[in-house]
Amino acid sequence: MPESLPLSNGTLSPDQASRAGAVGKSCKLVAFPTESSYAVGSTGLIKAATRRLLQVKERSTLKPLAVMTHSTEAAKQWVEWTPLAEVLAAKFWPGPLLLLLKPTPQGRLLTFPEYPTLAIRVPAHPAVRAMIEASAVPWVYTSANKSGRPAQLDAASVLAELGPGLDFILDGGAAPQGSETIVDATGDRPRVTKAGLIPAEAIQEAAAA
Repeated sequence: MPESLPLSNGTLSPDQASRAGAVGKSCKLVAFPTESSYAVGSTGLIKAATRRLLQVKERSTLKPLAVMTHSTEAAKQWVEWTPLAEVLAAKFWPGPLLLLLKPTPQGRLLTFPEYPTLAIRVPAHPAVRAMIEASAVPWVYTSANKSGRPAQLDAASVLAELGPGLDFILDGGAAPQGSETIVDATGDRPRVTKAGLIPAEAIQEAAAA
């Protein structure tokens, strides 16, 4: 079974962040709470981690994984930043907004050649941002459940669903239920490809302001 680390007041100490970050950076799988259920992730720079994540999730390799970074500035290293992305990130990051953007040459390391865009965001959960920052690498991630199954909202449910395949879990208690909003921000106007916790109307209003 994976090692479990309870979160104190939803945060990690620097030592705990370094410990959890080192697990993900070493290609192992870490489950953690987000604004929209629990997720599971690992370093995005090692394809073996991506393959293992897809295998544990039982997810098709035809569906690319999304990416998390600890800050907007960190995200800009991996995607071609647009004026629209700047507006939306300033309004909704950290938060449950995935921006679809073209990868930079470095960003190509995080995905497969057949995918023209990369889905990226900065999570709102402070412990998750601290863990990713401590790891010094971007993370690929997906929801912490078997493909086609409901999202899991607490650590016990995640362990029951994925336990043998995980190496580490941040136990943050109950997570909210919801889904990320996905927006194509490659052009001048936002194209909402999936509405979630952030309504499509809010995206359009922010872009028009």
